[in-house]
Formats: sequence, C-alpha cells, structure tokens
Amino acid sequence: MENPDLRMSMGMGPDQKGVRIRRMEPTSPESQLLKPSDVILSFDGVNIANDGTVPFRHGERIGFSYLVSQKYIGDNAVVKVLRNSETLEFNIKLAKHKELIPSHIEGKRPSYYIIAGFVFTAVSLPYLRSEFGNLFDVPIKLLDKHLHAMAQSIDEQLVVVSQVLVADINIGYEDIVNNQVLTFNGMPVKNLKSLASMVENCDDEYLKLALEYNQDYACMLSNFPLMAELHTSCADGVLQTKTARAATLDILMTHCISSAMSDDLMTKENTLEEVQSTLDDPKTRDTILEEVQETKEIF
Repeated sequence: MENPDLRMSMGMGPDQKGVRIRRMEPTSPESQLLKPSDVILSFDGVNIANDGTVPFRHGERIGFSYLVSQKYIGDNAVVKVLRNSETLEFNIKLAKHKELIPSHIEGKRPSYYIIAGFVFTAVSLPYLRSEFGNLFDVPIKLLDKHLHAMAQSIDEQLVVVSQVLVADINIGYEDIVNNQVLTFNGMPVKNLKSLASMVENCDDEYLKLALEYNQDYACMLSNFPLMAELHTSCADGVLQTKTARAATLDILMTHCISSAMSDDLMTKENTLEEVQSTLDDPKTRDTILEEVQETKEIF
C-alpha cells in the first residue's frame, strides 16, 4: 500500500498504514471474517507499515509474517482491518489451512486407482519429490498449483494420471504421465475417491476423461498468420466401459498388482464387485485355483 492513489482508493486516511488482502483461502475459518481487499492495519496490536513490515530489534524492521510465525494453531489473534473506510476488529482463532497439494501424507500409504491400465493418484509433496526430485523439475502446471492454487473444499484433491500400464486397450495413451484429470464423463473430479466411485458406478458406454494438457503443438494454418494448437489423443482419454473393466483384471495380473484400488478407496460394494468379476473370469479363476492347489501341496 505504498502508492498514495491506491491508499486513497481504499479509503485510507493519511495516518493509516497497512497491507491489502489479495485473496483468502476458501477453506480457512478466517474467510468467514476477512474479505479480499480488506486492509490489515495491525496484528495483535502491532501496527503494520505500508511496505508490510513491523518493528523488530532496535532500529530494525521485519516482514509482518514474523508476527504470525510466533503463533501456534489454536491461538487467538486480534486483527484490525479497514473495510469500505470503516475500521473493524476481529478476534480470530488461528488454524492450519487446507493444502491442495499436501506437504505430507501423515504416514499413510499412497492412494491409487487403476482402470484399463490408467493409474490415478492424488498429488502430494512426497509424490512430487519421488517423481521429480528437485521441485524445480516438476512440470510447470503442477508446480504452479503447488505454489499458488487453493483448495475450494476440505476434501478437494489434485488427481493425476500417474502413468499408463501399457496394454492393447490403452494404445495411444501410453505417453500420458502426470496429467491432471479435470472431468470424468463431463463431471468435475473433486478427489480420487469421487473419481473411483464415478468409474465404478458408470453405466455409460464409454469412460471419457478430460485431462489438463501439458504440451501444445502449434502450426501455421494455410496462408493465414494464425497459430493454432493441435491436440493429440493424449489430451483426453476415451475407453469403452465394458472392455476397460475386462482388461483391468489381466493388466493387474500381468503387473502382479493385488487390487485395482488402495484400501482407503474400498467400499463394501466395489469389493464384492471386484471379487465377483474375478470369479466370473475363467482364466483368472483357474490361476487362483492352481495357486491354492500349489499351496496345499506345500503344506
């Protein structure tokens, strides 16, 4: 708020100083009290300068985030703001904000879901480090979401196609790696569990995935000075529902994967479905019986 015209447009008096709120985390408790374009004048009684600094040691100043860093989750803080030329004061209980890409998974096993060789997972910081090592090697669209995107709800996740386990059914899609899944059959993908549920309960003829495209191909069209993006089949995934489900069992067996989804995505219904589909497949059933027979012979 160092520009005088900006301060005047916000209704600030000549003696008022502070910093303007650009946006609020939708999932944070503070969003119920503070609003974008509010000007924070002070935090816990400490006035904030127009350059965002507060007094520190003798003759020194430091960014006002220092004051926030001295607090713990659950602590209260008195925040004075200017809104529409009116000074307001709020007693706010501080809480941890919901990260769209969480910093850790708290010791849990990573979640995954597989259909027709498409391996879906929810992005986390440990996942990005495992995939790319240095964060600066992360694809720009994922990195931008990690640094700047905000979750719109508590249960929102960023779901990607981690990789494609190559098989006849997914020819042409094998180069899809770490592309975000935007919609499934036209419905927004909120999190991994919602995607798994939509796929498992899908009665449509086709499974249609809209993916965020990570690469653009440009060409000159005819003699017109116009650049056009050419999207290959990798921008979207379309699979026939019946054959996709049938192929999933073979792909899981080929790669020695015990289940098409992680335990946290399991429900009673889809567990029974998976068992039934396994027993209905003669090839899979015979393989299981052979393994059982071998086990009996050992003991």
